[in-house]
Amino acid sequence: MHMEGAVAFRTTLRNRARKYPDREDPRYDDHLILPSIRPSFAIPRHSAVFTIGSCFAREVEDALLEAGVSVPTAGFSAPREEAPGRPNRILNQYNPGTMLQCIQAAGQKADARALYETANPELVLDSLLATGSRPVARARAMERRTQINTLYHEGLAQADTVVITLGLIEAWYDHEHGVYLNEVPPRPLLERAGKRFEFRRMDLGECRSLLDEMIVALTATRKRHIVLTVSPVPLQVTFSGGDAVTANAYSKAILRVVAEQVAQDHDCVDYFPSYEIVITAGLRAFGEDNVHVRPAIVSRIVAHMLSHYLED
Repeated sequence: MHMEGAVAFRTTLRNRARKYPDREDPRYDDHLILPSIRPSFAIPRHSAVFTIGSCFAREVEDALLEAGVSVPTAGFSAPREEAPGRPNRILNQYNPGTMLQCIQAAGQKADARALYETANPELVLDSLLATGSRPVARARAMERRTQINTLYHEGLAQADTVVITLGLIEAWYDHEHGVYLNEVPPRPLLERAGKRFEFRRMDLGECRSLLDEMIVALTATRKRHIVLTVSPVPLQVTFSGGDAVTANAYSKAILRVVAEQVAQDHDCVDYFPSYEIVITAGLRAFGEDNVHVRPAIVSRIVAHMLSHYLED
């Protein structure tokens, strides 16, 4: 951004949120800071919202449902042995590459890429999903992919709004199959596959390219609004070397910059500061694992979003 000095000064004086809030500021609320936001669109109360992203997206679903909004992804269910804890946790997508692939596969015939054999020849591991390294029979893996492709096709057809929570920039890539992976492939396969698999810590350009493709794919056939946010859930394990804490900070910084650029360049995209809200509360916003955001905090964040976006 470049602006003539006098114009910048006058503009700043009109900005009531120009100062970082102290504890007397109305944006401060019990150890959380809720930044002011200016939505460019509204979400009709009886419309559908499609969610894409990490486990934080699943928590956003709960709050949307409580507000009476239809959320197609919340209705997806996998057996407990495949998705313990939450029936639709298997939908979690963490990096921009796999998120784009899910959108591109909507309504398509399921293929067998990134289904990897395990020690048990009857079972395969699906590294495109959030399986927690839980193998299933090949027929079940293909059935599940078909179900998810259908969910994306039918769910996006209903939704005028899509919420995307960007998770992390560390990813694995299968050169033979030409796909980004959502989870690490089986280690025995990694050891013998040579250069087939590549670890990537995505840079700004790669993330931006993938996100631009996502926006184009989501708006190619219809007008659709997109709320873009960065998940506050940290990177749990880093493959880039060094400490996971500093690797996480770098990951979130890249995603935050990309989200800002995309929101500025695409009229259909708004950025919502869920990441910023959570980090203002420090570790008190997280559960005992210091990873997952406490449900009460998520509810307050989404309530703040809906108070601005949801039509009366």
